[in-house]
Amino acid sequence: MSARTLWLLRHAKTVADPPDGGSDFDRILAPRGRRDATALSHLFGTDGRGLGLGEVPLPQIALVSPAARAVATADLALAELAAPPARHLVPDFYSAGPEEVLDHLRTLPDDVTSVMVVGHNPTAQALSLGLISRSDKKGHDLAVRRGFPTCALGVYTFRLKAWADVGSHTARLAGLFIPPFKAP
Repeated sequence: MSARTLWLLRHAKTVADPPDGGSDFDRILAPRGRRDATALSHLFGTDGRGLGLGEVPLPQIALVSPAARAVATADLALAELAAPPARHLVPDFYSAGPEEVLDHLRTLPDDVTSVMVVGHNPTAQALSLGLISRSDKKGHDLAVRRGFPTCALGVYTFRLKAWADVGSHTARLAGLFIPPFKAP
């Protein structure tokens, strides 16, 4: 079995209203959202080790909702990494449900072992809870207790041969980071 890692990032806090003539899709980050995403970037540092996850591999690619708030969150959160992941906008992620995100993950090539998804709620929270294996009681309890607020980052590890095998209750929660972020 091979190891696979999913970094699930919910976009940071946004302003309440879209810009003039815009829609929900165009809403931008609020000052708090920019602060939280920038603080997450500081926590990542240049090599990701500030998160305290040991040998968990950093994402090779980031699959990002094209909504303004998700793009800005990804840009800010990944800014300090010396080798940031290649970013790909996934139009379907703006309105995708958890199963649609999983379907997209299942199409990833096998040489990609670590991926980040930057998206929205309620999908992010449902996906977070739905991925955690029933045997990972500690991870499940933590995810239920902490929830998945704006700018939350969940890191999930899988013992799977291929992304095609990813599904509900197949992951272990390696880490859950909730703002305000503090350096270890």
